[in-house]
Amino acid sequence: MSARLGFSALYACALLLLGRASHAQDPRDPAAAEELFRQGRAAAEKRDYLAARAKFRESNRLDPALGTLFNIADCEEKLGRLATAWTLFQEVAQRLAAGDDRRAIALERARALEARVPRLSVHLATSARSDLEVRRDGVVLGSASLDTWLPVDPGEHVVVVSAKGTEPRSFVTHVGEGERAQLEVRPGAPLAGWAAANSAAPSAQSNDTAAYLLSGLGAAGLVTGVVAGILVLDRKHTVDQNCTDHICNQAGYDAAQSGQTLGVVTTVGLVTGALGLGSATYLFLSAPGPTEKSHSGAYLLGIRAKW
Repeated sequence: MSARLGFSALYACALLLLGRASHAQDPRDPAAAEELFRQGRAAAEKRDYLAARAKFRESNRLDPALGTLFNIADCEEKLGRLATAWTLFQEVAQRLAAGDDRRAIALERARALEARVPRLSVHLATSARSDLEVRRDGVVLGSASLDTWLPVDPGEHVVVVSAKGTEPRSFVTHVGEGERAQLEVRPGAPLAGWAAANSAAPSAQSNDTAAYLLSGLGAAGLVTGVVAGILVLDRKHTVDQNCTDHICNQAGYDAAQSGQTLGVVTTVGLVTGALGLGSATYLFLSAPGPTEKSHSGAYLLGIRAKW
């Protein structure tokens, strides 16, 4: 069997196993789904749309069907979640075949809802910082979603702005059916002491980390160089025993070749060790002492207090 055929066979087996694993993790139960669907229809006829929606959702989880999804959308509309219902009706229409009579019904329901769906535009007052995060009702809004009229369900919406070193700030707005609302948001106040803790201290900490890394690298280089040097001496002894007037037997030739390689390793190891330990020593000696660190932090805190 060629390598390509062998790979194809393995790939097919992997897909089969993944398919079985996925099916095992997401079991279907059409019988239970049918019973739940009937219970959902009964609740909807009694206008208990909360209970009906719960039954339809569970039925759709156990055995997804476009008819069930249509009924979920109908319940969402009855409960006033117009944007959610509008989205679901569109999904049903997109998934149905062009000749299916239900497609026209789903499209008509979506069109009837579109004018009633509220729109909310979130405007970030400042965007100078790249680490700002804006969440609307728990969903992150990327930069492309800002200053855009996005569909939302009628009712109250909460927008939270957060960033490193600032307190999360919440903004609440209410949007009615068919309305358009714009909400301006901005980051919260700086957290006390955050600027001082993340200015002078990190640089000193990073110097300490670099110094420890370099010292470890230097020590490893020295050990490698010393060990390789000892092996070079051993290979030289073998060469002296097996070579005469530049003529060597196999053992002598092998020892000479090995000795050349180990000689390079010895040189590199010793140089690396010297440079690593020297650089680490410099960083340790040039690091600010505890008094300097505390003065630096106090100075920054003093500036924050004036602001």
